[in-house]
Amino acid sequence: MEQYDRNIKVVMDFLKAKNYSASVISLHRLCYREFKEYLHQNELSYSFEKSNKWLENNKDTWDYRRYTGWKHCLDQLNDVCQNQFISLDHLGPHASAYALLSSTLRNEIDEFLTYGLMYSKDSRYRISCSRFMLYLEEKGLTSIKQLNYDILLTFHEEDYHRSAKSKDVYEDLIRALLRYHASKGRCAYGHALALNKMLIHQIITIDQTEIFATLDKDGYSVTWQDIETFLIAMKEIGYAGSVLKYTKHILTLLYIFLDMNQLLLNDDILWLWFKAVKPSLKSNWKQARRSLTQYLLYIKSGEIVTNVTGSPYAVSSIEKLPEWIQNPLSDYLGLLKREGWKKSTIAMQKSSNLRFGQYLQHTNINGFDKVTSEVLRAFNQQDVHSTPEGKAAYNCRIRGFIIYLNEQGLISNPFLYKALPAISAPSTRIVRVLSDEEINDIWSVDINQLSPKALRDYAIVCIGLGMGFRASDIASIRFQDINWKQRSISLVQQKTGKAISLPMLVRIGNILFRYLRDARPKSNSAYVFIKHETPYDKLDRGVCRRALIRILPERETSNKGFHVVRKTFATNLLRGNTKVELISDSLGHSTDSTVLKYLSLDEERMRLCPLSLKEIGISWKGGAFNA
Repeated sequence: MEQYDRNIKVVMDFLKAKNYSASVISLHRLCYREFKEYLHQNELSYSFEKSNKWLENNKDTWDYRRYTGWKHCLDQLNDVCQNQFISLDHLGPHASAYALLSSTLRNEIDEFLTYGLMYSKDSRYRISCSRFMLYLEEKGLTSIKQLNYDILLTFHEEDYHRSAKSKDVYEDLIRALLRYHASKGRCAYGHALALNKMLIHQIITIDQTEIFATLDKDGYSVTWQDIETFLIAMKEIGYAGSVLKYTKHILTLLYIFLDMNQLLLNDDILWLWFKAVKPSLKSNWKQARRSLTQYLLYIKSGEIVTNVTGSPYAVSSIEKLPEWIQNPLSDYLGLLKREGWKKSTIAMQKSSNLRFGQYLQHTNINGFDKVTSEVLRAFNQQDVHSTPEGKAAYNCRIRGFIIYLNEQGLISNPFLYKALPAISAPSTRIVRVLSDEEINDIWSVDINQLSPKALRDYAIVCIGLGMGFRASDIASIRFQDINWKQRSISLVQQKTGKAISLPMLVRIGNILFRYLRDARPKSNSAYVFIKHETPYDKLDRGVCRRALIRILPERETSNKGFHVVRKTFATNLLRGNTKVELISDSLGHSTDSTVLKYLSLDEERMRLCPLSLKEIGISWKGGAFNA
């Protein structure tokens, strides 16, 4: 058996000298040890025939890989026993991938292992990278510099592994090789990005004729550094990790596509590619479209725009109108914006005049010079609104547009606007306020049980109930508006432009402090109340209404508007014998007349001034009214 051991040592020394992988060496060692035990147990001496018999006896119990692998080991052992070297017949097909590589490809691996993995001794890198390089050599490549995306994608398809997990591990190790050589300018960085199970199935190709049709426009060069800079900017704004992760995913796919086809980025090529890749994105296509739009705007302007839907095919309502309506209306809205009108007010002007423009479009009128008083009366008769006040408000805005058209010379009659009525009969409504039970429910909320967003909503409702601010004013409160020493909030009302300063109750201050300390997202925004989802922008006033619904979910009323807390605030002041003038000042009203309607809810004072039924001609007989 001593000769047997010496021959085994020859084989093992050869494998090590030729840099065979650790798995190959381990396979030989295990085979020779098992066969030696077989010989020892049966008191046999070594011969090639006995090794073949041993293999055949175990063929049915061993798996295919073990049988073929050990047969190869014993063939090499027999070569050494017979000739003292391993024949080429038993070397070539079973040599390690690294040993079979050309010197150039082997040197590219050695450089990576030496300088690219200075702190790693993982032998799997050499095994996996050698396997990849040998595939390139079989495809006729003599250096990694000749690698292209077609060969890379084909390698992914053809490289067989017994499990998907094994394939993923190998490709992850190969990506490190590609990143290293990309940093040296020997291959594209996109190659390292593409060999990824999360991306590679979404890499698509587009017919070159379609691509050629987009090349008549200028474009922007996209580098991976540009994308990383964009992602950093998004993170600084406060976008959540899930948004950042998917944005990186979709931009990586875009980068690979542009790199594959050596393209610059413009609107046409972006949406051509998005249309092709969209089916593979499944339910994430809307977020992908949004991220792509944000990136396109970013490389054009250098700024991240948050209020985009991303649809390249979106057409505004104004753009659907004929040009003779569209252009003057756009100019009119632009004028209002330059004059400093609020965004919400301009939106109402747009909504009102869109109705008017759409009516003209559908009645086949082809110019404002054809608009007559009869046309305006016909429009007014068919324009249905839920309330007379709403209709009057819409007509008032349309009248302003008609006056503008006259000033521009598009309408010759300076009094044409008068054909639209803009008044309505005054109406009186019963003031609705929160009940005592509902008020108690609000103040008895346990803030320790609230989520961060719920605590924000609770603070909003408490400020409205305890200070009487409108929803638009609460949404616009800035840090500089709060004076903690004087326990007050001072602001300029969004609706009236009137400055107002009100004391802040201690419990309201405590609730607001808890929100700012424990619940408000970290943001550089100047506004106190912000969105709890990225980007952390200022709230719109509609959030206040939803906040009240969250705090009082079981409130039974058809009108769930936030203004009810302002009315409750005024009513409670009135019930507390506060002077009407002071209530008016607290609400920021310019006159006292608006407060008078709250008197209808002051039952105690109403009972002090009853009317005599006799004086107004109503007689009382037998407990019933009789006219």
